[in-house]
Amino acid sequence: MDLPEAWAGRGAWTVLDTDFQNGQRFLNLWRAWQRDPRRPRLLHYVGIASVVPRVDVHDSAPDDEGRSLARVLAAQLLDRGAGFHRILLNQAQVSLTLCIGDAQGMLGEQVFQADTLLCAAPADKWAVQLLARRCKRGSRFWMDTTPQHGATVTPETQLPALLQATGFELDPAAPVNALSGSFNPRWNIPTSRTPSSHVAQVASRCAIVGAGIAGASVAHALARRGWQVTVFDQEVRPAGGASGLPAGLAVPHVSADDNPRSRLSRSGTRLLAQHADRLLVRGQDWEPSGVLEKRPDGGALWHPQACWIKPAALVQAWLASPEIAFVGNTQIAALQRSDELWTLHDPQGLDLGRYAVVVLANAMGCAALLKGSGPGVQLKADLLAKLKALQGVHGTLSHGTYAEALAGLPTTPVNGNGCFIPHVPGASGAQWFAGSTFEPDTLAASDLRTQHAANMERLSQLLPLEGFDLGETLDRGPTAQWSATRCVTHDRLPLVGPVETASGAGLWLCVGMGARGLSFSALCAELLVARLGAEPLPVEFSLSGSLDANRARRLRPFAADP
Repeated sequence: MDLPEAWAGRGAWTVLDTDFQNGQRFLNLWRAWQRDPRRPRLLHYVGIASVVPRVDVHDSAPDDEGRSLARVLAAQLLDRGAGFHRILLNQAQVSLTLCIGDAQGMLGEQVFQADTLLCAAPADKWAVQLLARRCKRGSRFWMDTTPQHGATVTPETQLPALLQATGFELDPAAPVNALSGSFNPRWNIPTSRTPSSHVAQVASRCAIVGAGIAGASVAHALARRGWQVTVFDQEVRPAGGASGLPAGLAVPHVSADDNPRSRLSRSGTRLLAQHADRLLVRGQDWEPSGVLEKRPDGGALWHPQACWIKPAALVQAWLASPEIAFVGNTQIAALQRSDELWTLHDPQGLDLGRYAVVVLANAMGCAALLKGSGPGVQLKADLLAKLKALQGVHGTLSHGTYAEALAGLPTTPVNGNGCFIPHVPGASGAQWFAGSTFEPDTLAASDLRTQHAANMERLSQLLPLEGFDLGETLDRGPTAQWSATRCVTHDRLPLVGPVETASGAGLWLCVGMGARGLSFSALCAELLVARLGAEPLPVEFSLSGSLDANRARRLRPFAADP
């Protein structure tokens, strides 16, 4: 099929490949996209494979350009396991979602409709119907019917009839061992055929309230898709709150049952590292250092994909786009819906503009803003309860420079009950960071000396070095404390999704990153814009529900454990 003609002038194009194999089809399409001056702004490619693909760099293409693309893909596939993997390529304008696992199971976790379908011959009518659910009217398909792909029906008999009965039209001139055509059923396609109730939104104007790591990540994701974004914040500069952390760790949570928090933070950590590698200076703003985790049972776990990073530098890089305007020193006090647009107002009632979509990424401030927006913004009781349950938890980070050379100091960050980042470049030389506290009591959090002492005590337990107390030794040099408040949800997972109101759609939440904002922010942004634009999700549909702002989950009493 002639994709350059089909996708010319489109904002995005989505390909579903249920037989990814060694990735050669993806590499060919990626190369064609690069060479086409009329290519879509964003290329989504969803590939399903039973095992992690092995890319043969030397056999992938006969020239340096093709081999270069193959090397990039091969590097991204290292240390991948079962599940969904969002891989951003070509300055994040090519989005590969690689799904490792049973083909039918992985297909069932998708909630988008493809422009192009590439697949092996399905085994039965149920598989054909599952493919049809991933198509929209006009979707083009190409199907490999060679025997080695496991088809249990033959193209000469049952398969064409099954396809036509399900709504596919066949090209009469298809090549040998293949079927091609388009999805064009005689009947109306029901809107209930997908769990996603959102129709693709045309890129327009969006306002984001909050210029921390949550708001900046969403702004960047929308700008990549052609949106014009205005980011408002009450601080003078971006990252004025908890996202101004001087340095932090992006490291996944680990659990024995590999629960949703573990799976989501693992995906989010790898996605964040892709953004950092593309936008920041390695060794200055971030470092893919890996992190050693000291476990409570006395064991240790190495996280090779974890990193240290300066969040404010990432926020600035995310916002450095011509499609994004930052407006600081501005408080948003109310929202009003009219003529299918949202108007933002400051405390004096001044009109701050009209937008098709508004994203609230202002942490604890979202509840007051929604409450102050009048009867037009009426929330469901369950979401209202979640917003009321948001907790502000204060964190103090200790940092300083070394007064002396220290023997036995780790060369990479250590995490556990507290954390230690040993060598971060700063204006006065190498810095160390230790912390941070997790204090729900505002009065206790204001005593920075006590909070610092708690950091040093935990550090001495985290790294009991022979011959000296690390906390006491570091205290002999210049030290300082940094403190801010994190927004924590009832179940320690962010709230991401649409806010259903009486006055209409277009209002979204992205709040509650807690102490894992570096691990969650990039993933939450990809999830929000995917749902907004009816794109492929960055994680399994069943897993994405754990982040849904409207998820049905029992509220548990808040506990102030790190």
